[in-house]
Amino acid sequence: MKAVILAGGFGTRLRPISSTRPKPMVPVLGKPNLGYILEALQKVDEVDEIILSVHYMRGEIREFIETEMVDYPKDIRFVNDPMPLETGGALKNVEEFVSDEFLVIYGDVFTNFDYGELIKAHRENDGLVTVALTKVYDPEKYGVVELSEDGKVVGFEEKPHRPKTNLIDAGIYVVNKEILKDVPKNREVYFEREILPKYVGQGLVYGHLMPRETYWVDLGTPEDLFYAHQIALDEITKQNGYYTIKEGAEVAEDVEIQGPVYIDSGARVKPGAKIKAYTYIGPNTIVEKKAYLKRSILIGSDIVKDRAEIKDSILGEGVIVGKNVIIKENAVLGDYAKIHDNLVIYGAKVLPWKKVEEYEAWIKLKLDPTKVRPELTPDRCPLGLPECIYKKFKAIAGEKPPCDECIENQWLF
Repeated sequence: MKAVILAGGFGTRLRPISSTRPKPMVPVLGKPNLGYILEALQKVDEVDEIILSVHYMRGEIREFIETEMVDYPKDIRFVNDPMPLETGGALKNVEEFVSDEFLVIYGDVFTNFDYGELIKAHRENDGLVTVALTKVYDPEKYGVVELSEDGKVVGFEEKPHRPKTNLIDAGIYVVNKEILKDVPKNREVYFEREILPKYVGQGLVYGHLMPRETYWVDLGTPEDLFYAHQIALDEITKQNGYYTIKEGAEVAEDVEIQGPVYIDSGARVKPGAKIKAYTYIGPNTIVEKKAYLKRSILIGSDIVKDRAEIKDSILGEGVIVGKNVIIKENAVLGDYAKIHDNLVIYGAKVLPWKKVEEYEAWIKLKLDPTKVRPELTPDRCPLGLPECIYKKFKAIAGEKPPCDECIENQWLF
């Protein structure tokens, strides 16, 4: 049996972290999610070949396979999508390489699910598709599934406003090849919206509920990436203790650590620093004197200077955070961004390689109707933002007023 990993998406909701890496290469505790998927497939005897369906930044994925997975015991085949084809179009593009039935895994799914369970369940029913299912607290973000008593999927709705259940499609399927015969080639086709509902209506789709102890995260947003790290840190804590300091890391004796915490190899944490719960410090990162970190992800090779405070935030690779800087409220800094001394970044997204020098980024701008002044001329703020906030954006936007999208997404250009 072939296993198809859909690894061609852009990961737009995960930007700026996905601006410099494809979504399957987004790391959890220093390892790309693709690595976790391949390790799990290695244990599935039924799978003899992995097919990677790639498009966006496919060179990064190929380099990872050729350098980090050289000893992988199963064959890996690359199939390039000529254009963004979405999930259904990508499956059509691998049609000639798959057997009568094949496993499909979305490349952004972080889970410890045993894929062999789904293969077994599929072979025990008479359907054309068997869907892995899981329960979540916020089903409106996903494909919501209704099941009959005999395990058939009798209802499927993608991202409904009023979900009927909290049971969702987990982005893992076993599929019979014949469902691809009517899918057009080289065209965008959504598997969940255009293919799956058709066969649900014919009674040919079955569901398999993941066991309760199985964790599952769709790595779609920075919040999801936080959640994946929280799960991973909790799992490590169960096995190895309250915190982990990898070989080659240097942590000063007076550093205060409140786990679960993971400090990766080559990292250096200097005297007086405080590392609080659910923090991951990536390889070769330097945390200088009296810095404070809490519930933060530092992907690697970052520099956090003296007395900087980072809380509930993500730092991409190679980020430099200056002295006395405060970064909070789910801020996300792209790779190699540089924050100068004494600045405050609240709840903002900073683009890769951006240098932030002379302003503060305020928490989620909220327009106060009492402060909107329609008499403002176009060369000032066209949205009627309070003057103080507009000036701070103007310092970085280079005379260009902020647009709706800029404000909504809190981008710092």
